[in-house]
Order: sequence, then structure tokens, then C-alpha cells
Amino acid sequence: MNDAPPAIGGAPASAPSGFRTAFFSGLRGRLLLLTACFVLLAEIVIWPITASNYRDQWLGERVQAAQIAALAIEAAPDGRVSDELSSDLLMEAQLIAIVAVGADSRELILGPSMAIDGALVPVDLRSETMAMSVVRAVSIFFAPRGRFLQITAQPMMTGDPELEVILPESALRKDLRRYSLEILAFSLAVSALAGLLIYFALSRLVVGPIRDITENVLGFAAHPEAGPVQVKPASVEEIRRTQVALNDMQRAVSASIRQRKRLAELGEAVAKINHDLRNSLAAAQLVTEGLSRSDDPRVQRAAPRLERAIERAIGLAEATLRYGRADPPAPQIQTVRLAPVLEEAAQEALAGWPQIESRVSCDPGLAARVDPDQLHRIVVNLMRNAARAIEEQGERTSAGRVTVSAAAESGVVSVEIADNGPGVPANIVSRLFQPFSGTTSRDGSGLGLAIARELARGMKGDLILKESGPSGAVFRLVAPAG
Repeated sequence: MNDAPPAIGGAPASAPSGFRTAFFSGLRGRLLLLTACFVLLAEIVIWPITASNYRDQWLGERVQAAQIAALAIEAAPDGRVSDELSSDLLMEAQLIAIVAVGADSRELILGPSMAIDGALVPVDLRSETMAMSVVRAVSIFFAPRGRFLQITAQPMMTGDPELEVILPESALRKDLRRYSLEILAFSLAVSALAGLLIYFALSRLVVGPIRDITENVLGFAAHPEAGPVQVKPASVEEIRRTQVALNDMQRAVSASIRQRKRLAELGEAVAKINHDLRNSLAAAQLVTEGLSRSDDPRVQRAAPRLERAIERAIGLAEATLRYGRADPPAPQIQTVRLAPVLEEAAQEALAGWPQIESRVSCDPGLAARVDPDQLHRIVVNLMRNAARAIEEQGERTSAGRVTVSAAAESGVVSVEIADNGPGVPANIVSRLFQPFSGTTSRDGSGLGLAIARELARGMKGDLILKESGPSGAVFRLVAPAG
């Protein structure tokens, strides 16, 4: 089974060449190989100890066989056996000679069954430690051939103080090699079985759910606006949490895509409306120019304000038409005295709410590096939002009030717009400056604050909600000092 995922975008993945590449390119095949390698590595690490145990057991069996042969000889008439029986006893136990060692004597119980023409390697089982046994067991495979082992042990069946047994090292080497091959075959079988069990377990618990997640992602990539693609919940907790997180992410992405699509459609509609609106405002501007020549004092006082308002409306319409371009128009940064701009913005913002008190507190000499038109738009937007919130607040016992204050601090100018309205609801504070999400007014679009913050940051400043509560809200606009 090929565990390689399909290519992103729906294109089929290139098929691996050969069974080996196809099998071991997947998670299950690689874990099968790793499991087999780890089991074999563990066996290699513990092999010297198991080989040492086998050697000790093998030598113990030969010493025991030597004691049984000695007892058989003692039970024979005259304590002697025939040369043929002696040879059979020695060959059956793979022994060459047996010597009983007393306090002051050495007695040959069974004579050599073959000529001893190699080196004798003494091995005292009485004082041999485990480390010595491990080293000697491993060294047998690298020792020169033709050597003989001279085993010294404490006999348990006879009354002799010591028993010496001479045997060929080649017999031990042969049996130890056979035992090692058996251990290797057993390890291979265990590693293969463990690897297969892990293979099928991962196939059910991990690889299958991961394949479902991959198909989920590819299906969502093909139609992201359709929402999350549902999959069968996995039985593994970690993968199930991944599926939940993936579904949540897909919902967020799908909602964002739908919102952007609506914004694109809305932008196209607004562009068409603004095109016609700009023409209407141009006509209104011509009428305003005619009104400015009137002899009525009231008209002469109101005409300049009306003309500036229409000019800003035309500029806003043109800026809206340019907003869809890749690079938005840069602000016209200049040093501006804040007091006239803030006072004019306050008058325009609250013109429709004469019952709401406005107050501007600003040092006449305070200046900032801003775009005056964009600063005007920000302050007007914030004050109108405050006025709407106060107007929509029911059961008020005090008059509405919106104040604007400005002060210089640490190389920046801080402009705060405060009101005594109901404050910003806690459930929309986190998304207050997101388009179409942060409106608190019944008729609001949710774009004003998002545009205001974008304008502030375009002037290398920022706009934040400083505080909000039952006694009102305070917005803070920060801009570089002039």
C-alpha cells in the first residue's frame, strides 16, 4: 500500500518506482523497518550477556559430566574401566581429560582421549566474575584455533577439593556460534512480528485518519467558500483534536472568504454610487459658489462651511474610488495646528445633535504632523459615533456630552475623544476595529472605526479604545508631534 499523500491542488502524486520505494516511503513501512532495526539493535546490545550466560551454562554442564564420569569410574571394579569405555565417556561429554586435585596430590581420573598439542587456557570458575565471563565469551570468536580450556571447579558430587577438566575450545566456539545464530533468527522473527503489529495498528489509528485529514484539506482547498468538509472522528485523542482545530480554522477561513467576497461586491457597488455622487456634489459645489455671493449675512456665514463640507465630500468620494487600487493614496503629512481642525470637526460632527454639548480643549499653539483632512475625518467619525450612542441610550438623566482634548507628551500628540454615553459593549471590544464587526449603532455599517484606525496608522500614529464603562468611552488618537 502506498502511503504517499496526493499532490497539493488535486494533481495526482507521482507513483514511486519499485515496491521497496513505495513500501518504505509511507509512515507504516518506515516504522516497520525501524521497529525491526531497534529490536535487532537491542539484541546486539544484550548479546554479550546472553552469550556469557550460555558459556557459563555450557562449562557447568561439562564439569557436571566430568563428575558423573569420575563417579562411574569409582563404581567400576578395581576403580578402572576399559580404554574403550574411557574414550566413550570422554568423547560423549566432549572432554579430553579429567584430573582430581587433592591437598598434596593430583590424580588422573580419565586420561587424554587425544593429543594435547595446543595452548592451555586456564579458566577458574570459582573466582570468575560476570565481567570476566562476558569478555571471555566474546573473545572466543576472535581467539586463535587449536587452543584447549583447562577448567578448574569445585566438585559437588565427589569429595575431591578441586576438579580439573580439559576440553577443546573449538567445541565451545561451535556451540556458541550455533546459539548466536538461533538468537539472531529469533530476534528477526520477533522484530518482524512486532513491526507487523505496529504496521497494522498505525494503519488503523494514525495513517487512516491522516489520510482523511489530507482529503479534507484538499476538498476544502477546492471549494473553500462551502465551509468545512466533515470527516469521521478519529479514535486517537491527538488526531481528534487536530480534526477539531482544522474544522475551526476552515470555518474561520470560509467566513473570511465569504466576507471578502461581499466586500468586493460592496466595493463595486460603492464605486458606482460614488461615481454618480461625485457628479451630484460637483453640481452642489456650483450652487454653493453662487450662494457665497449672496448679501444675506446668515448665508455668508454658512456658505464657507457648506463649501468646505462639499469639498470634503467630493474628496471622500474620489478617495473611495481610489481605495480599490493596490496602493492606497498616501496621506499628505504636514505640520498642522490642532485647535482649528478640532473645533471645525466638532462643529460639523454634532451639527445634527444640537442637544448634545461639545467641548474642545487644546492649546492654540499645539501642532502635529498629520494630514488635516484625514484628522478631520477621524475626529468627526468618533464624535458622531459618540453622539449616536448617547441618542440611542434610553432613560438618560443627564445631558449628553462629547469632549475633545489634546496634549503633547514624549514627542507625540495625544487626542482623546470622550463621551458620557453607555460605553462600548464588552462583547464587541475585541473586534471593535474589524470591518463590519465593531458597530454599536442600530444603523451603523461597522466600517467607520476600521477606516479611522487605518487613516491614523497611515499617518504613523494609532487609534485605540483607551477605556470604556457605564460612564462612557474614551478613544485615544496618537500622532507625531509637529
